[in-house]
Amino acid sequence: MHLEAIKAAISRHSNGNVQVDAVAATPVPGIFEVTNGREVFYADSTGRYAFVDGRLVDIAEKRDLTQARLEQLAAIPFDELPIDLAIKTVRGNGARKLAVFEDPACPVCRSMQDTLAALDNVTIYTFAYPVVSPESIPAAVSAWCEPGDQRDRQWQTYMDGAPPPQAIAPQCEPAMQQVGRIVEFGRTREIRSTPTLVLGDGRRIVGAMPREELDAALTRAAAR
Repeated sequence: MHLEAIKAAISRHSNGNVQVDAVAATPVPGIFEVTNGREVFYADSTGRYAFVDGRLVDIAEKRDLTQARLEQLAAIPFDELPIDLAIKTVRGNGARKLAVFEDPACPVCRSMQDTLAALDNVTIYTFAYPVVSPESIPAAVSAWCEPGDQRDRQWQTYMDGAPPPQAIAPQCEPAMQQVGRIVEFGRTREIRSTPTLVLGDGRRIVGAMPREELDAALTRAAAR
């Protein structure tokens, strides 16, 4: 394709939002250098796909294809989660699904509690994931030591700021196995940060998300 045609194609695919000063051939067949002032990126001969800051971008759809692929690789199929190790909370009809790996020593996790509490028509599977601070381990074990219908309340007290136990009570030592299994699962799936969320379609989200965005993401995931 003629260089001027590539320039015109980039403008067309971007609806005129990408202004191009010049297009030049590169040593790589089919890849062209695009300059705008002192900015440089690389595009294919159609002018639709470009490498920007090391990422492959679909200019027409304004979509980061590299990010989409990374999300696919990071996804955790929901049916592969160790649901038996989760603290289950059902709100409304419970139709939408969300898994949350959190630690009370994580400030972002604590700040997310209001967002999670505001969600409706959702089943939340909370994994006590004490990887931020060793002080969180007794808290996770303490919650798991409670009867099943009381774990949610006990864990929530720690997420709301209650001080964790200083040590693991002797009668709670068997619960260490459950917490250990959660941590081992997280490590095998490279869950390195909290909070880490897993939507019903397997998409992994690291960090907090505004309630409106999370609510919309849950609905989209449930529809897939």
